[in-house]
Amino acid sequence: MTAAQNPVYCALDTTDVGKALAWAKAVKPFVGGLKIGLEFFNANGPQGVAKIVEQGLPVFADLKLHDIPNTVAKAVQALRPLKPAILTVHAAGGRAMMEDAKAAAPAQ
Repeated sequence: MTAAQNPVYCALDTTDVGKALAWAKAVKPFVGGLKIGLEFFNANGPQGVAKIVEQGLPVFADLKLHDIPNTVAKAVQALRPLKPAILTVHAAGGRAMMEDAKAAAPAQ
């Protein structure tokens, strides 16, 4: 089964880049992607996420975006260079926020 066919993502729930990379390398043959959370992102920024992306698996950026529509759209645009395969956006933000987030995301 290739990574593209494997629906299992491994949560790299740590703020330590070295630990996250070690885990990513250990599970790479067995999972379809890697998940980073808000704590990891806040501790390591886009540069830390880029190191995870370099592992060659799809990345789920579980950042739980929820704000006014323009702010969420700008956040999605700022994340585009990292090419997350999955990104969480809270529906409680409303239809306009979700529509703006979708519009800001790259076309698939």
